[in-house]
Amino acid sequence: MAGNKSKNLPSFRSVDELVAFFESHDMGEYWEQLPKAEVEVRLAKKVNAGNSKWSTTESQNVSSNTGKRWTSTQLRQLRQLARQNTPTRVIGLKLGRTENAVRTKASEKGVSLKLKNQPSYYRRKK
Repeated sequence: MAGNKSKNLPSFRSVDELVAFFESHDMGEYWEQLPKAEVEVRLAKKVNAGNSKWSTTESQNVSSNTGKRWTSTQLRQLRQLARQNTPTRVIGLKLGRTENAVRTKASEKGVSLKLKNQPSYYRRKK
């Protein structure tokens, strides 16, 4: 803090002692003597799923291949996983792609992502 004379920071044997000290002292008086700290912050983008009450969060870790071209191996895996009735979200996780990227690529390549032998979620019971 400019203009303030810094007091000498005492030495501490543990983090608990340091915390206890600053609970009763102004940190500003010792600011220049404190070590610098680097903090890494990861932000996630919250995506609203239309008018639904549900929302999803997609973090950068989920879509590790964002912006990268699809390899022939990934296309082969996409076809194989779709044939095995794998849900789109799971395909995305396995390929490091978002669910939307998987749907788009499947559409481009003519790969059906429709689950076979699965009851409709909207089918009414009789």
